[in-house]
Amino acid sequence: MAKKQRRDSKMDSTGDRISMLPDDVLGLILSSLSLKESIKTSILSSRWRNLWILTPKLDLDLDSTAILHKWRNYNISKIRCEFVRWVDHLFTILPKSSTNLVRFRVVFDLSSFFSGWIDDWLSSAVSRKVESIDLILNSYSHSPEECLYYFPFQKGNFPDNLKLLKKLSLHRVNVSDAAVAFLLGNCRLLEQLSLSWCGKLSSLEVVGTSPVFKCLEISQCASLYSVVIRESNVVCIKYGGPGIPQSRFKLVGVPRLTQLWIQGEPQMMLHYIINIRGIIDMFDSVLPQLHMLKIYTMSAITYYDTLKKMMPNLKELVVVLSSNYKDNCSLVPIISWFSVTPCLQRFVLEASLREKSIVEMMMPEHLMRNGHDYEVSKINSKSEVQLAYSHIKEVEFVGYRGVRNHLQMVTQLVRHGVALEKIIVDPQSFELRWTMPWDRISRNQMENEIIARKRAKDQLIDVTSRINVNIL
Repeated sequence: MAKKQRRDSKMDSTGDRISMLPDDVLGLILSSLSLKESIKTSILSSRWRNLWILTPKLDLDLDSTAILHKWRNYNISKIRCEFVRWVDHLFTILPKSSTNLVRFRVVFDLSSFFSGWIDDWLSSAVSRKVESIDLILNSYSHSPEECLYYFPFQKGNFPDNLKLLKKLSLHRVNVSDAAVAFLLGNCRLLEQLSLSWCGKLSSLEVVGTSPVFKCLEISQCASLYSVVIRESNVVCIKYGGPGIPQSRFKLVGVPRLTQLWIQGEPQMMLHYIINIRGIIDMFDSVLPQLHMLKIYTMSAITYYDTLKKMMPNLKELVVVLSSNYKDNCSLVPIISWFSVTPCLQRFVLEASLREKSIVEMMMPEHLMRNGHDYEVSKINSKSEVQLAYSHIKEVEFVGYRGVRNHLQMVTQLVRHGVALEKIIVDPQSFELRWTMPWDRISRNQMENEIIARKRAKDQLIDVTSRINVNIL
């Protein structure tokens, strides 16, 4: 008792009241940090030395891209072995079951050679009632499908604790059709399933899922020819891959499906044409009920990407441009999509980081603003487009740099958007993660952002009288 009082008195004298909190509270604080940050707290004092093992999140992401670049003269097998030894060591010092796991995430280039180790890690995570599993086994060595790790849990090998799973994400992992169906049928708390580059997947049935299942993500599953979703409360579908008839989705009894994300990719023969229309057509039965559509494009949008099916309930359209989208490639063809979205209220453009060329930097202001494209007047002359213009109330542009196609697009929206009330311009630089979940990776480009912010203020000064322009 006296020893505890002395310790408390010492902490009071140093002002370290945080360390006086009980372990479960400190564990809650650590849960907001990454694993790497949690481990760093062990040097604060003897009180913190072993507290990091209470963290409920194991995020084992060492950014293998950077590691392989730094150690490019090293053997990839040696780097893999070092990573596996490190993870094994973590599991030897972590408590066996005292803390439930909220998340278990592995991001590294690991092949089926390490199946025994990965199986053990998963079993340990499941024994601690893990809620979210992410296996992102990137293959920078371009391993064939036969060398990819196989997801072990299926009928006959299904731990009871796996029923507590809420999110499962598999990238570069082989998984069978039967295993996915069994997981969907038995993980009744599952809210989100993400399957990316799962080459062995050929047929997917999402039938009678639990009421909490909300999101299905499928990307670059080359052998997948059939997707059936029936009697499900799914709210959002994210799809990346070819827009071909044999991959057509069969969607029946999905009244809550209101969000669709698609990733357009160049066609094999015509690399400059993306197949957005082909992908959209795969979902034609549910287009009328969509409220939000998000389109990722890896190449220039052209007139070949016209949309035909009406989306009368669409309220928000988001278009995300990859770094391959050149600054002198027009964005105006996107406006033609407004003709099938008569109730569109919010339009968002996200332009990922791109270095400007000398030609683009020297382009005159009047060409940047007005352009000399025949397509501008051609598109704006359509009565359907004019109708859609009259509904848009808010425009947001993320990654704005004031280059030709950026300014031209904003100018068109300002000139014709009679209902436009607000424009949000965010010059923050970012790159895209082209694997699921397709999120943005912020890049510290402070100087470029300052230039872009000033340019936006200069370019948009004449629209502030009618429209609320918010430059972040």
